[in-house]
Formats: sequence, C-alpha cells, structure tokens
Amino acid sequence: MARKPKPTHLKAVTGTTRGKPTEATPARLSGTAPPAFLSDPARAHWPELADLLAGLGVLSDGDLIALALLCETLCEYLEARDTVAREGATYEAVTEAGAVMYRAHPAVAMRNDAARRLQSLLSEFGLTPSARAKVSALPDLRDDPATGYFR
Repeated sequence: MARKPKPTHLKAVTGTTRGKPTEATPARLSGTAPPAFLSDPARAHWPELADLLAGLGVLSDGDLIALALLCETLCEYLEARDTVAREGATYEAVTEAGAVMYRAHPAVAMRNDAARRLQSLLSEFGLTPSARAKVSALPDLRDDPATGYFR
C-alpha cells in the first residue's frame, strides 16, 4: 500500500517542501443549492460542507452528488451514534436454555459502517490531514481571459 502524502503544512514545518505546491485555488462552482433528492436531515449539513469545500477550492459542479452522499452518510453516522448513546452498545438476549447473553446492538455495526464510509468520503474531498496533500484545487474558469470569447 502506498504511503499517504504528508500535508503541506507539515512539510513546511519539517522543511521538506520539495515537489509541486498543493495550495488550493478557487474552484469552479456555479452554485451550492442542494439537490432535490437530498433528505431533510442531510439538507441541514449541506450549507456548512458546501461552503467549507468551496472555500478550500475543491468543489466543482460535478461534485454535488458526491457532496450529497457525504451529507447523507454524515446523517446516518449521527443517527446511529445517537441510538447507541441512547440504548447502549449491547443488549441482553435470553437463550433457549434460559441463559442471559449479551450481544452487540445492531446500531453499533451501522455506526461503524457509516464511520468507515464517512472517512472515505472525507478523504476524497481532502478533509483529512493526509488527504489535503493529494487533493488539488480546480482552476477558477471565471478568471480565465478566454472565457470572454466563448460566451
């Protein structure tokens, strides 16, 4: 497995800033309205995540479905986390012989699965320290002088 790149801010601290710069520039984005299919709980997370990603310069119009998936997965994680906090991580089950057995609550597996998918999506958008070094920003086409000729 390949080693993850070191984040740019850590390269500056250690003095190993060789290679291409990974600083973000403004992304090409026409609007950040959430898609119609997004659930109401996920819609609440949309503005914060969209603004954060647009500010980092990694959000384009083609990423809106992936961002919607990130919002939905975040909601799944939070719901499962709240269920485990409310009902506990285990429950009692009585066997046919009458013995009490403790089993993991199904929400624990759901929480862990959602956390794994959430971590993967956060990495794709460069929202983890090691992922920031490998995600480059998209050019802002609004500043390109050629855009005036192609309107």
